[in-house]
Amino acid sequence: MSADRASLQVTDAGAFSPKPVAVRPRIRGRGLIYGLSALALLACSVTGGLHWPIALPLIATLVAGAIVLPLRESTLLAMAAVVFTSLLDFWSWVVGPLPLIWRMPEVPAAPLFAVTALLSVAIVHLCLSAAQAATEDAAARAAQSPTSRPASRLEPLLDALPHAVAIADAGGALTYANGPYLALLDKPSSVALGRTLAELWPRRAASLLAPPMEQSSHGKATSFRLPFTTPDNVKREFDVFLSPHGDGQGGAHATLMMLVDVTDAVRAKHGLIERESMYKAVIEHAPIGILSQVDGLLIYANPAALLMLSADWSGRAIGRPFSDFIIERDREKVRRRIDELAQAPGFAEFKPYRLVALDGQKRDVELAAISVTRDGKQRVELFCVDVTERRLTEDKIRQLNETLELRVAERTAELEAFTSSVSHDLRAPARQIMSAADIMLRKSGQPGSDLKPMLSALLTTAERMNRTIDALLELSRLGRAGIVPSLWPLGTMVQEIRSELTASLGDRSIAWRIDNLPRVFADPHLIRLVMVNLLDNAIKFTRYTPSPLIEIWADEYEQTIAINVRDNGAGFDMRHAGKLFTMFSRLHSNRDFEGTGVGLAHCRRIVERHGGRIVAHGEPGKGATLRFTLPHEPHPA
Repeated sequence: MSADRASLQVTDAGAFSPKPVAVRPRIRGRGLIYGLSALALLACSVTGGLHWPIALPLIATLVAGAIVLPLRESTLLAMAAVVFTSLLDFWSWVVGPLPLIWRMPEVPAAPLFAVTALLSVAIVHLCLSAAQAATEDAAARAAQSPTSRPASRLEPLLDALPHAVAIADAGGALTYANGPYLALLDKPSSVALGRTLAELWPRRAASLLAPPMEQSSHGKATSFRLPFTTPDNVKREFDVFLSPHGDGQGGAHATLMMLVDVTDAVRAKHGLIERESMYKAVIEHAPIGILSQVDGLLIYANPAALLMLSADWSGRAIGRPFSDFIIERDREKVRRRIDELAQAPGFAEFKPYRLVALDGQKRDVELAAISVTRDGKQRVELFCVDVTERRLTEDKIRQLNETLELRVAERTAELEAFTSSVSHDLRAPARQIMSAADIMLRKSGQPGSDLKPMLSALLTTAERMNRTIDALLELSRLGRAGIVPSLWPLGTMVQEIRSELTASLGDRSIAWRIDNLPRVFADPHLIRLVMVNLLDNAIKFTRYTPSPLIEIWADEYEQTIAINVRDNGAGFDMRHAGKLFTMFSRLHSNRDFEGTGVGLAHCRRIVERHGGRIVAHGEPGKGATLRFTLPHEPHPA
């Protein structure tokens, strides 16, 4: 409803015609407040400045003025008092002491406080009583005046309105108020009529109303939004419409005021804006691609969808059909499904398709779409979930399942070979022990029989069996042990192992050639076992070499480090290289070189658990080279 429509144009004899003279009551006690203030300031000027016996009554007078006088008037009075006393202090500081006309006597604190309190109460009581009486008189005169309120035939119409309606005269005094308006102020008509808006409304609302009311008194209709807190502390918002009405003689204008409560509409609007903001935030930060298509063309794509399409800005995707991003063999099928969905509201779930991004990358996506009507058009919302990683994982699992039987067969064959080897290596010492025990039993009854050689052979056989059992236990422990990799210097470890192994060689001399070895990223305990096995084998198989030489060096590549151990000892035939890393498989007899046949098997298992591999090259009588690889230290993402 505009302010013009709210204007009241009545020209017949029954129309209201407000007097140009305001009925606002004159404030009683104004002279008393101004007089006491002037007397206090005069006392300051004749006693040489502001003193406590003058300051306290002056403060009481100013407080009473703030209660009784209008805001602007009380503010000006207080500012005048502050400026006057400040000028007196400034004069004393710049020019010199003020002329002392009358010396202020020393006044005890208790009488001074009593006089100030009684003066304050008396001033406020007198002023408020006079103002209340004047207000009641003005309200009575306004109610009795036929020209100060609407004609009787308009009152039923205004009283029936659901909105608050009031009429104020040119001076701002209220001449009429309907029921909703009085309920808003929580005041009866006997109190409200004849009083100004500044006296009826809260201070903040009255300050907001004053400028538009001033414009209306000059004949300008206006409307504005007014926040208002009701007497029961409920915050409301109103659309206020002010319409002026002249007296026909060019004088001041009365004002028709209508207040329309828009609190619920404003809250609903704010709630809608909040929900739209929340919806937008959810869409913008959703981890799945969300796109909108109207009339066969994309009009929106959220950041996740742009990332999925490899579009660095939305303009590269918007304006094209979504089906353009589907691989060619399925493109037409997807286009038809979307077109069918755009004909009527509904939901459709697509089978997984391959999506071709703008940079040529192909991704597996799962699609779903919903069609909604918005702004008179059918809008298709598309939801895309990138399942490429999941597809790759599923393919890997499928491949693992396909090779599971082969792996089980390989593990079964390995287990059978392991069982056969263990049975053979443990059965032979057991037979020797049984044979030696039988011979000892038969010779034990013969005079002069010497059992010492038989006992020595029996002890050697038992020790070999014990070493085999220890090797089995070590193999089992390695299968259960976890890997704790770290970065450490391999060269320091090799020097320590060399010192430990050469300490038990006695008079035997071996030439060592060790290059600068790098730092490696691996489990130091497990790699130490590998190096001990390789160096111990090199020392063992050069036992019968006239000038034994052991070389150790490393080759660094882009992704791996290769560690090499070479000797010029007995060597081996490459035709049997496949048995070299097999459990309990030995290429040399125990008469030439002792051993259990599990050391290199240990090495292979440790290196493979680190992600590397171990190989061997050799030639009978010319030595052997064992080489294993370890990956570089992984870089942080």
